[in-house]
Amino acid sequence: MHIKIPFLNVVKQTHFTRSILLLTLLAPQLNGGVFAAETSPEWVYSVRPHDTLIHFGEQHLINPNDWHILQKLNRIKDPYRMPIGSKIRVPLHLVKQGPANAEIVSSVGTAFILKANQTKQLVVVGQQLSPGSELQTADKSKLNIRFADGSIVTMQSNSTLKLDSLSMYSGGGMVDTKLRLQQGKVEVEANPQKMQGNNMQIFTPTAVAAVRGTEFRVSTDEQHIWQETLDGQVALSAAGEEVAVEKGYGSLSENGHAPQPPVMLLPAPDVSSLPVKLATLPVTFTMPAQKDAVAWVGKVYKEAQLNTVLAEAESQTSRLDFGDIDDGQYYLEVRAKDSNGLEGYDATHPFTIRTRLLAPEAVSPRQAEVVRELKPVLSWSAADMAKTYLIEFAKDAEFKDILQTEQVTVNQFIPKDPLQIGQYFWRLASVDGDDVSPYSGVNQFSYKPVPPMPDISQLVAKVEENRVFITTVDPPEGLAYEAMLDNEMNNQINVWQAVGLDGHFDFLLREYGKQTLRLRLVDTDGFAGPEAKTAFDAWPQWRFP
Repeated sequence: MHIKIPFLNVVKQTHFTRSILLLTLLAPQLNGGVFAAETSPEWVYSVRPHDTLIHFGEQHLINPNDWHILQKLNRIKDPYRMPIGSKIRVPLHLVKQGPANAEIVSSVGTAFILKANQTKQLVVVGQQLSPGSELQTADKSKLNIRFADGSIVTMQSNSTLKLDSLSMYSGGGMVDTKLRLQQGKVEVEANPQKMQGNNMQIFTPTAVAAVRGTEFRVSTDEQHIWQETLDGQVALSAAGEEVAVEKGYGSLSENGHAPQPPVMLLPAPDVSSLPVKLATLPVTFTMPAQKDAVAWVGKVYKEAQLNTVLAEAESQTSRLDFGDIDDGQYYLEVRAKDSNGLEGYDATHPFTIRTRLLAPEAVSPRQAEVVRELKPVLSWSAADMAKTYLIEFAKDAEFKDILQTEQVTVNQFIPKDPLQIGQYFWRLASVDGDDVSPYSGVNQFSYKPVPPMPDISQLVAKVEENRVFITTVDPPEGLAYEAMLDNEMNNQINVWQAVGLDGHFDFLLREYGKQTLRLRLVDTDGFAGPEAKTAFDAWPQWRFP
């Protein structure tokens, strides 16, 4: 079936024969704006259980009695019986229609809504867009717009897009979207829910892309339109000739001439040899040789989701230069371009920039930890580019009372003098020749000695009936006893245990026979020192008249 449209050579596709139709003006030399016009657009509806033409007319048509038109158009014998899944062609001018909205779902960089009075208003995520809205992105910017059927259109940097028409038919049964790409590039994920009948058209100054359920790119300038199919199929038509552009292929139309034969898109570049750590500026990557690649296009993003564009570069040599970027973790997205200007598939490469010395991070002791060694080992992680490390060890957080300053080549330090009870503070810097990093944050720990072994030289254990009374020297200040009792006759361990004891305590005797009392000193942190042991016998008193 052929549709006649002024200045266009358009072949209308039967349903599902092609997923995309791309139309190009035959007479670009004419003055004034000329765009595609649909003479008889249709909605192809799939019959559902219990559908009748009469019911369909009541639910979907402006005039319910126009079901007679559909019966004749589709040659339906019985309007009360239609095979489930069969297709009905429905002219759109018969279908109930209402406005549809679009929504800004994400914005990175700078993007505007262009007002009729030529003023600009910054876009806001979540903002609803109505038909006629015109959007513009600045350099290093990206804008995602979601339409009523779930389609996502991503505007790249330096692009201008107008929402010509946003229509919803039959309460959402079909969505019709017409967009006008004035300049720049858009990437489209159209109709992801595969809703039947949905239509999206993207007009350019020289072409229009009609979209159904696919992913592709469209770029335009004053003379060219580039189209790359990432999923689905595209029919590119110009000067009375048409080519089918399959998934993984692209084509070019220049000055309204016949489209070039489709060529395979270049594969994603091999980024396995690119550096993962950069120590100098500017940020540059030298791309490995790739067959048929004449240029490379790259972007540096702040996060793995590839939302925030920090820098963009395009080069006809293998060297991509992104200028100066702060130290941090980043992601390179890069694709190759062929001699037609068609861009291939993307590769992503994570990398880290470390152009300035950073202070190392303390590992041990942990912040606010209590250490028990008289000369503890202070350790830290290695820092990129550091040849040596500078450490300051002090008694105060302001480092006015510095005990020791050392420059070391290893990742650890041991104080030269034994520690005294109290708090200590230390900080680190990386050194590379004359270049010294800022100091790290202040690290703090405390020293407490290990509680000594208890003095049990004067310990007395007295058994009265079935109770044991212990008398020994009181523990030193800040410490307490922990006591544990073992009964060797029955090989019982810890038959009694208590903590927080002073030099006088007693307990109930559980078993007669030889007893072993174990004592250790515990400080207020619950840290216990070494044990001291003493043994005594406990028998019923009648055995000792």
